[in-house]
Amino acid sequence: MADKEIKNKANIGSASLILIFIVLCLATFGLLSLTSANNDWKLADKNAKAVQTYYMADSQGEEFLQMVDQTLTEAFRDQEDQEACRLALKNELGDYYQEDTGMIATEIPMDYGQVLHIELALRCGGERPFDIEAWKVVNLSDYEIDNSLPVWTGQ
Repeated sequence: MADKEIKNKANIGSASLILIFIVLCLATFGLLSLTSANNDWKLADKNAKAVQTYYMADSQGEEFLQMVDQTLTEAFRDQEDQEACRLALKNELGDYYQEDTGMIATEIPMDYGQVLHIELALRCGGERPFDIEAWKVVNLSDYEIDNSLPVWTGQ
């Protein structure tokens, strides 16, 4: 009778150990899943903010485009002479108009050291008095990638 009681106790002990091991594994995998989900949430939130910032800058760019279109339409309508038209553009657009290149440019600030760079080239005739030469996001600050490896050299 004593041998049967010892065998039953041994079986209960091994089942308890297996159950404890399974519970620990499930708890560990649960924590890893929560950590991964939290990191995914942070990345998605950061991406959403970046997209929102871009479209806000894009909206301001469209407003700039509309303002330039109205200004150019009025300047070309009122002025017959090319030189008088350039002077009117200089007066109306100010720093946006670059006389040396004949371009109209602006930079709309965004987050993380970026700007939306818009460049318009003047042209004669056609539906619009300008062509869009550049409409892109530009990084203002250069960054350097750290390629060094902190390996112990034995010293």
